[in-house]
This record gives sequence, structure tokens and C-alpha cells, in this order.
Amino acid sequence: MVTRPVILASAQSQFPASANRTVRVRAAWRAEDDETGATQPAPNGPHGWTGVSQPATAQVLRGLQSRGFTWVNLEAGGTARPFRDVPISSLL
Repeated sequence: MVTRPVILASAQSQFPASANRTVRVRAAWRAEDDETGATQPAPNGPHGWTGVSQPATAQVLRGLQSRGFTWVNLEAGGTARPFRDVPISSLL
């Protein structure tokens, strides 16, 4: 039997009900990695992001937060807009 990760409801709520229930953290952002000196990620900006590609579970988000990441880029299939940039603090 395969155990499916428990995706946070707060992550699922970022997408329409018709979207896939499995939400992944595509990337995480932290200010110290952004060479522009920004305090939050720019819309569609390339600076400060680190690839993650893990399920949007509490454990994954807490781990990212403990390493100084403050925003995540969430991804869900089955929707026209599959990506969302969200502060980690609003998900936990």
C-alpha cells in the first residue's frame, strides 16, 4: 500500500476546487538569495528562488521556513493557472 502525503488544506485552497488535490511546492524563495535586495519575490521574477519539487505538506513547509525561506511557488494540475506564489506563514 502506498501512503499518500497529507497536503495542507491551506495549500489546496489556493486553487479552484476542480484542480488536482495534490499540490506541490515547486520552488521556495528567501531574501538572502535575491540579488536585487527585494523583501518579497517579484511577480514572475527569477531571483531568489530555489527548486524544491516536494508535496505541500506541513513538514515540508516547516523545513523550508526553518531554513529561512519565506515564500513558496505552489503547483497544481487540472487548472488554467497552475502556479501560485504564497507566503509560507499564510499556509501554516
